[in-house]
Amino acid sequence: MSDDRIYKLYGEFGDRYDMHTPPHHYAHDHSFVIEWARSLGGQGRILDLGCGTGILLEKALAAGLEPVGIDSAPRMLELAQARVGNERARLIPMQELELNQLFDCVASLSWSLNYSQDVAELRDVLRRCHGLLRPGGGLILQVAHAPNAPTQKQTLNIDREPGPGGADDIVLSYCFWSEGPETMIADYKFECISTGEQFEERHELRVANVGVVTSVLSELGFIDIAITDSWRGDPFSSSISPFVVGRRSY
Repeated sequence: MSDDRIYKLYGEFGDRYDMHTPPHHYAHDHSFVIEWARSLGGQGRILDLGCGTGILLEKALAAGLEPVGIDSAPRMLELAQARVGNERARLIPMQELELNQLFDCVASLSWSLNYSQDVAELRDVLRRCHGLLRPGGGLILQVAHAPNAPTQKQTLNIDREPGPGGADDIVLSYCFWSEGPETMIADYKFECISTGEQFEERHELRVANVGVVTSVLSELGFIDIAITDSWRGDPFSSSISPFVVGRRSY
């Protein structure tokens, strides 16, 4: 991803990401990925695609795995490198993913994969992932699914977190809705009350359909593909953020 495709949420304000989205927010998702990666056997080598500030990398390392992460947002990656070291967190866009090692598991959380510009780019990224998995290795993706989202903009959700000015100093407002069967719109507003920093921006996720993702995985030769509504492993039905798992054939 070139610099002009990095949104402020991840770019200019990327070093504030952990302030409005603290590490505990996605603890269940991280545990789900780590346990699934362990179930694959091997040496616990896991690649985090879109590692952000390195929360999953840090947790995977503490769990005895061997994680490596890539991201295209320099200010977020600096935080990841502070957590796990420069060798485990690397500034590589997913569209240019090339590493000289094989992994037991490739993971991608928080809709990172949905920032592909079109299906062709998505296919190329997943092809690169396939090539980095050992035979029998697995892939676990958390993706946006537009058909289950509201068809019109709704009232903004609001998260308040501690900041430099004390409790509720950081405010993140957000809203998700669909523009057709494959496009998800995400509106974000960040504000730090004590410093007066704020911005608003709209993200357009152009390949936000779990059916498209699983179709591409099948085309690339992945097997045992399954979809769940959430980290709980419940059958896929109404989630706008399901998990997809699959394996590279032996």
